[in-house]
Amino acid sequence: MLYLLGINLPDDKLVRIALKSIYGVGIRTGESICHRLSIHPQCRLKDLPEAKITQLSQLLNTMTIESELRRQTETNIKALVDMGTYRGARHKAGFPVRGQRTRSNGNSASKLNGRFLRARQFST
Repeated sequence: MLYLLGINLPDDKLVRIALKSIYGVGIRTGESICHRLSIHPQCRLKDLPEAKITQLSQLLNTMTIESELRRQTETNIKALVDMGTYRGARHKAGFPVRGQRTRSNGNSASKLNGRFLRARQFST
């Protein structure tokens, strides 16, 4: 396991796939990072030289990832709730936000939306 920016990345996976374990980095972003650093698409993380790992950590430092991205998302949702928008009300109530139906489906939205709001209410 490669420990990079507070995240354990699996050694045996391809670099573009291993980068997916970072919150905020998906397949497309991982592929573009590999292309920007000229890392071969079939290269595994354990085969990367130390110089490439250093370049990778420098590039990831410039991106908004992990806790910074989570905090940004939470503040955006909190701003919607504080403004009293329709989307904010849906977040607060735990309903689907983007127009999905609630008559038969909506259980996953009630589990996911407003999760951090409920956690904050109990902690204060």
